Amino acid sequence: MADNITPSVAETIIREELEKAASLISGARRLMAEGRSVDLSAVEDRIRTITTAFQSAPDVVQSSYKEHLGVLLEILDSLQIDLETRHKALEEGMKNIRHREARNAYGPKDKP
Repeated sequence: MADNITPSVAETIIREELEKAASLISGARRLMAEGRSVDLSAVEDRIRTITTAFQSAPDVVQSSYKEHLGVLLEILDSLQIDLETRHKALEEGMKNIRHREARNAYGPKDKP
């Protein structure tokens, strides 16, 4: 992103990338709710683009999008909570599988 970005170009980039990021995050949360795996690299790319555009944007554009960035942070926080919850559930599931396998391998044997 150029340092001499015009306000209208910066605003367009920020607005479009915010919309894309929100859509990607919504889709990721929906997939996780269905128990499917999620690739967050596209979300990371959008956030990077937003950050770069925001830093290069004139003060007037930055001021007008601060609230939007706050909302984006809230959405990202929700995604993080979903990811952590999913991770804990997967860990618990793996722990239960390991315990069951250990019980089956080393547990009491039925006497004939």
